[in-house]
Amino acid sequence: MRNLSKSLSVSTLSVQRAYTELQKEGIIESAEGKGNFVSAGLNKSSLRDALIKEVEEEARRLIQISKQNGISHEELAELLKILWEEEE
Repeated sequence: MRNLSKSLSVSTLSVQRAYTELQKEGIIESAEGKGNFVSAGLNKSSLRDALIKEVEEEARRLIQISKQNGISHEELAELLKILWEEEE
């Protein structure tokens, strides 16, 4: 975990929390002394569902921040479109 946290420039505690959350979601399994592995029962559909849930949670947070700061739906949509296109 130290190597991962160092390469991502985040704290080891943040990495540990992420691993714990992935375990709760059933995405990874831990084997003491061996490491963490993608769950054998995980399929692409459940992984996609988990990712969509995460994006939805972040979108709700973004909407809340936007509303609190007077950013309209249209302004937020345009900003997301611009940022999306920048990443392509």
